[in-house]
Amino acid sequence: MIELAIFDMDHTVLGIDSDHSWKYFLADEGFAPLAHRDEADRFLDLYHKGRTPINEFIEFQLSEFAGRSITEIRTIADKHFEQRVRKLIYLQARNVIDKFNHDEIDTILLTGTNRIIANPIAKSLDVSRLIATEPEIEDGYFTGRIDGPFLMKDAKFKSAKDLCSERDIDLDRVTYFADSITDVPLLEKVGYPVVINPRKDMRSIAKANQWQIKYWFNDVNFLAQPKKLISSYRPIF
Repeated sequence: MIELAIFDMDHTVLGIDSDHSWKYFLADEGFAPLAHRDEADRFLDLYHKGRTPINEFIEFQLSEFAGRSITEIRTIADKHFEQRVRKLIYLQARNVIDKFNHDEIDTILLTGTNRIIANPIAKSLDVSRLIATEPEIEDGYFTGRIDGPFLMKDAKFKSAKDLCSERDIDLDRVTYFADSITDVPLLEKVGYPVVINPRKDMRSIAKANQWQIKYWFNDVNFLAQPKKLISSYRPIF
């Protein structure tokens, strides 16, 4: 019996990488140099290969945060969500989260993306709790650094494990929805792993472990999917 439902965010409940989208949005809005779009592409490629240089990525990703107030960055993040992200949230993700909520099973959005970018997404999905990388704040202004761990791979697994310990829930009673090879440490430990829209490398891992694989779509990407994937879609519940 499932007692806790945890969801990765990017490419799991929505059809984009929100960090990548954020950088493009900032460049388009004049908050960041246009060259940052190329850097965002480079980091996204490294992420898909499981080779994110964490310290370099954090410095790059939070460079526009440094020296800005909480209110200013939240306003920009809300605009980013409304213009670039909301339409790309998967309907199937909303339905699954709604069902867990209806059944009084807590839903957790667990992401390496920083809290400011992730918060509007978590609110829209109506999850019970958001666990995200925390940007550092001093005297009401962002420093451009993070406060605590960057939630990727083992750090993400530890965060989930600590949460389960706090709630006295065994990982065998947890379901985790994720898409990436960086999520394997947690997928290996939960009782109900579900892999969403896996890339080739992740699909091989999921099949080898006999993990459930699901293909989720939204209005933007549905018709662009191969017919064999569309025909294979089945509701998870």
